[in-house]
Amino acid sequence: MRTLPAHRADPDVRPDGEFGDQLERLHRLARLPADDPARDALRDDLILTFLPVAERIAGRHASATPWSREDLRQAASEAVVRAVDRWDPERAQGDFLGYLVPCVRGEVLRWFRDQSWSVRVPRRLKELSVAIRSAHGPMAQRLGSAPRPSELARELGVDIEEVLEALHAEENHRAATLDAPAPGDERLPGEQLGEIDRQLELVEDAETLRPLIAALPERERRILLLRFYGGRTQSQIGEELGVSQMHVSRLLSRTLARLRAAMLDDTPPG
Repeated sequence: MRTLPAHRADPDVRPDGEFGDQLERLHRLARLPADDPARDALRDDLILTFLPVAERIAGRHASATPWSREDLRQAASEAVVRAVDRWDPERAQGDFLGYLVPCVRGEVLRWFRDQSWSVRVPRRLKELSVAIRSAHGPMAQRLGSAPRPSELARELGVDIEEVLEALHAEENHRAATLDAPAPGDERLPGEQLGEIDRQLELVEDAETLRPLIAALPERERRILLLRFYGGRTQSQIGEELGVSQMHVSRLLSRTLARLRAAMLDDTPPG
């Protein structure tokens, strides 16, 4: 008889029933009206009950940080507060710990990312990144398309090299979040986006791609601009266009293949 491999338990989830009696209390919290006088006391007690999960996760990462370990623990604890407030038993798939642990881990990863961004990126680049984000939307409306780095540089009165440096720093900053779940969502971003997002390098040469993108059919052009220049996820694009995320992924894959072929042989991708 074949022996099944032993299940590898999550080190942050205790299988010994440590929190087994809390599920009914979480359900009761969800049922209580916001103005019920018993709600705040129950909420506070549940948060205190689940804080050891944050302590365990933060403790496992504490030795790797040169920054304040207390700040790390605080970030993990705040994730517990948000998880207790946001967990919806009617929509939940699995128990509360299956929701809580990814939320806390994601917050810890974001904390490390933000500390790294604050320390390694010069203030001038952070300020320029903010200015670029503020200018991007109005310029895109005015120009009818996403602004090129050279246009952003003229708009902001800086050298194009500075704009490119700020864009590169911002892209690295965003890339660091790929392994962190969004707040209130236990799914990893990689589980929500198609693998086509790994091909972002295709859109780096905006000057070359601009006429090729202009030659695309309207729907493909819109999807491409929303994804790579508008920062939308495939799910968000699908909701806006009334199609599934998988359909958006297939269209993106096909469109990028056509653009790549057009770049190689210098023919429009129409």
